[in-house]
Amino acid sequence: MIPVLQSRWRLEGNRLVYYGLRNAPNTLRRKVKVTPSEARAIAALDGSVPLKELPDGGRALRRLVKLGIVVDRSARRRAPASLEEARFCRRCAANDFAIPGLEFSAGGLCPICQTERRFRPCKNVTPVHTSLPRSPGRRYDAAVFYTGGKDSSYLLYHLAKVQKLRVLALCWETPYMSPWARESVAHAREALPEVDFLVEKAPEQELKAIYQELYRLQRNVCLCPAVAYVLFLPRLVQWKVPYLVLGTEPAQCKNFIYNNFAPAFYYRPWIQALARFGFNLWRVVTLRPPMGPGEVECYMMMRQYLMPPGAGKRGLLHNEMMANIAAALAQAPALLAPFRETVERAKRKGGLPNLVHLDLDAVAGGVYRWSEIKEILAREIGWVDAPVEGKGLHTSCSIERCKEYAQMVSFRDMESRVIPFSAVEMALASASGTVSREEAVRELKEHSGFTPEPPPEWADMVGFFQN
Repeated sequence: MIPVLQSRWRLEGNRLVYYGLRNAPNTLRRKVKVTPSEARAIAALDGSVPLKELPDGGRALRRLVKLGIVVDRSARRRAPASLEEARFCRRCAANDFAIPGLEFSAGGLCPICQTERRFRPCKNVTPVHTSLPRSPGRRYDAAVFYTGGKDSSYLLYHLAKVQKLRVLALCWETPYMSPWARESVAHAREALPEVDFLVEKAPEQELKAIYQELYRLQRNVCLCPAVAYVLFLPRLVQWKVPYLVLGTEPAQCKNFIYNNFAPAFYYRPWIQALARFGFNLWRVVTLRPPMGPGEVECYMMMRQYLMPPGAGKRGLLHNEMMANIAAALAQAPALLAPFRETVERAKRKGGLPNLVHLDLDAVAGGVYRWSEIKEILAREIGWVDAPVEGKGLHTSCSIERCKEYAQMVSFRDMESRVIPFSAVEMALASASGTVSREEAVRELKEHSGFTPEPPPEWADMVGFFQN
């Protein structure tokens, strides 16, 4: 045996870090602590010396060989060069090109499918509802972020037309909003006269500064809905809107588990209730009013957007994306000032809207099937689909493929620990029946940014903030 470190493992200090998704039961375990002797032995591996000829006869590597972290050089995995060469999961659309370091079981299942039953009950880290109450004496029952995409359109339609609530639609006009999303917004305004639409734009110079910093940190400018929170939260507090409702694609919610952004146990409602109790007990002891379910989550999330540099890259959870967004927002202090003041006031007095999640699977009849949702939206509110056939994930942004490409390259090059969002989400969606495996694989191959070269929209992405 000529020992080498298995592909996608890297020695970082006194730990080995895996850049990929491991087979169960190690799917979420991507760090292995090593002893000083193990670290020295790993650093000395060059792929040319047999195990028995190492200074200690290979004893320092014995544990890592048993774990499959150190392997013979002939067993070292090689990465595919494109989706056409990739290995796909037998059950879903997960593959080892879009997710470098994706492992497979002996039966050909990816780690997502291996753990699907375990995480099936997980809904969200915010309170999950299937319906919301009316709020007498207030102007609105709920507010939603409305982008013109499939998911936010269905959320708006369901709350306003099915549940007949008084809804405030918050529209942040981004420079990268797709033409078909703009058309969908215009049609929704005609089809839903009972809904109030509030449209805001961030000042161009501040927005350019934010995008420049974010691009420097992570090669892409994806920060939705961070700027929307900054723009609209002061107004929601001023108008005392009771609920800010999120309707994220179900697969997007579970993506945070696989990216280690949120622990799986926190998806349990009783754990969330226990955390709120502890948080409110601290508030009462410090003579501050307690916060309700959803308001606690709103406050904690808003605080993350104001975190000091580097804070999100420390501690138990490694949320580098949130840390990058906070660093980017800090480049526009004037834009951030009213938002910061609102959050600081809420720390003392409360008054934030309840940040909750609508269970899209439940309200759609059990499974949030993209094809059925699109038909409903087109018929009921004139929703306009993307001009390419078979595009189902992230339908409102014209540079979504740039994010996919950037995340894949950064993860492939081990510059980031963020597993490409769309790759995980498409795997989860196809595993749950939201979309068929064949449709998901076709979308990845024909419409995603998981390509050897940057997508054509790359010039549009950087053009806004570089000029």
